[in-house]
Amino acid sequence: MTVPSSHENSYSPAVSLPFFDLARVSEMNGNMLSETAKINAKLSATMKNLGKEWTEFVGARLHEDQQLLDTLRHCKTLPEIQHAYAKFWQDAFAQYGEEARRMMKISQGVVEETARAVQEHADASAEEIHRAA
Repeated sequence: MTVPSSHENSYSPAVSLPFFDLARVSEMNGNMLSETAKINAKLSATMKNLGKEWTEFVGARLHEDQQLLDTLRHCKTLPEIQHAYAKFWQDAFAQYGEEARRMMKISQGVVEETARAVQEHADASAEEIHRAA
């Protein structure tokens, strides 16, 4: 008499197992990596532009600091000193405000472009997944 096995082989050749189209998955990953590389290149260029802009601004502000010291050295009265400081701070606030606007303008363009590219890629990937299913 044979003892029934507690482990039954449930494999049936009639039951098909879902296999992924690995070539298609690989192609989709390649497309994603390609798009990611493009976005990274754009972000890198923007960071370079922001760094250049900031460096030039800081250099100009350091020049303004030096001019303040030169002006103060030649001041003979308290009102002259007060006027020199008032002009320095007024110019500094105006220049920092303008610099912030310039940097936001540089950043805004790449953020909008990157968001659009990511959305387009996400839509295309979702469509590919839907077609594959």
